[in-house]
Amino acid sequence: MIDWRDLTEEDAIDAAVDEHGKDATTSVAYCALESYRGVDTPEYRFWFGLFLKLAKREHVGWA
Repeated sequence: MIDWRDLTEEDAIDAAVDEHGKDATTSVAYCALESYRGVDTPEYRFWFGLFLKLAKREHVGWA
């Protein structure tokens, strides 16, 4: 996958969908989970923040 720091939010969503499937929210969530290594990192915050934006847009679960 392309380095997350080089991606706009739209490009990140497209990259996540390309890697994990057609549902953007779920694909971005997988990217957040993959980037979490037991500690809060900038990459994790990027993907998780993007997930929250998508989830709020779709009213998914608790987000």
